[in-house]
Amino acid sequence: MKLLTPFISLLIIIAVSSCSQQEQPSVADVVDTFTVPANKAYAEPFSPDFQGISIPVGWPETHNVVSMWTDTIKSVAWYLYQKKGNYDFFFDNMVDEGVNLKFDLTISECYDLGFAKISKQIEFKGTGKEDTLFCKHIVIPQDGYYKYELKPVTSPGNHIIIESLIFKSFQPGGQVNHTDYQSSPSVHLSFSSTAPTSKSYDWLYEEIEVPEGGDPWATFYMSIGFYRGYLGIQTNSDTERRVLFSVWDSKDAENDKSTTKADFVTLVDKGDNTTTNSFGGEGTGGQSYVKNSDWKTGKPVKFLMNVLPQANSSVVLSAWYYLEGGDWQYIASWRAPKEKRYFDGFYSFIENYGYTNGQLRREAYYYNAWGHENESGKWINFNKVRFSNTDGKEGQRVDYEQGVSPNHPDRFYMASGGYTPTVKTGDEIPLSESTPQLDLAKFKERVNEALKNETKYKESNIR
Repeated sequence: MKLLTPFISLLIIIAVSSCSQQEQPSVADVVDTFTVPANKAYAEPFSPDFQGISIPVGWPETHNVVSMWTDTIKSVAWYLYQKKGNYDFFFDNMVDEGVNLKFDLTISECYDLGFAKISKQIEFKGTGKEDTLFCKHIVIPQDGYYKYELKPVTSPGNHIIIESLIFKSFQPGGQVNHTDYQSSPSVHLSFSSTAPTSKSYDWLYEEIEVPEGGDPWATFYMSIGFYRGYLGIQTNSDTERRVLFSVWDSKDAENDKSTTKADFVTLVDKGDNTTTNSFGGEGTGGQSYVKNSDWKTGKPVKFLMNVLPQANSSVVLSAWYYLEGGDWQYIASWRAPKEKRYFDGFYSFIENYGYTNGQLRREAYYYNAWGHENESGKWINFNKVRFSNTDGKEGQRVDYEQGVSPNHPDRFYMASGGYTPTVKTGDEIPLSESTPQLDLAKFKERVNEALKNETKYKESNIR
């Protein structure tokens, strides 16, 4: 038999060595298996448009797969909560027969968890049938959020369907799960004062500021929330920003069959740049907004509200806002029926109303909050808050912050999203003696003018 040349023998040795060093699934006993539906992911960079080349990741919720992937610029990223342990990681997938697709796989920690970043190239080989691709054995050092990202090397070309991520755990106590929703937690601050007060206010005032980078699309920074509605600012697209002022009906017309016209809020008057309509889905009521308000990050936005009780068991609620370098802008006045109360305080919140970008962090400062007592005429500084939030269960959306700002000891702040650990700081700041410098007489004149204009909107109030 003819002997192999030394050169050919060396090639065989190298090939066998490479094959033996290639990572293979573990042979240890599997304790548990965790399955993550592939659509519990984010298309990055984020785009609100799910048509054309954008990947419909996470929408609709009933579709468990990632498909229609044609965009070589977009990555798909999963943010998963994992407990300490050892795992084998696989993709359940299906690729068109005869097509091989390469991707860069990156696995990283979302914050300091002692995990060394993993980067490797993987290849999905097309058989036209459901397949399972082993990717990596992973050691998770601490419980927390981890990011799994696939970035195309070759064009996906709509040839691949990713059905799920599979994790096989080799020790008791393992856990891998996606969060129940791809939004981010709503966080709230309820304001009060350590100063003596009647808790009966005819005017409310607050300032907020969104820092640079804290303004992802589809965020509502609600400044003054009161017993019948709320007032704040929104990021509605990459270019559009709104100031929003909404007032609820006395009953939910969508769900309460006893609702009559007497329960509906009605428009009293509105500013020249204000759009008004009715709304539903979270109770029903009247909505007013300034579509292109041009509020900016790093700049304060000031808010003012008035309540004027009426003899017919209703209140007239009016709102203004102020941008740096401009004048106070009147938004609207609404008549809320079956109500007699003055304000007794207010609350603020941050909300992500476009759930497909919950991996992005939104943040705002809330400060210089005041209530004007209707009897004494004194301004009362709201220097204390009570915290609340949605979700917050282990393994779910615990990525929120609230309390006294680390950067501004005279301000409260809130943050939401980003898959970071929960942070709560102080709930009280020193009482301020620098009352709002406002000529309330001018604002009262505008309310009186609104009441005179109320008949103009009689037909528009029909629902």
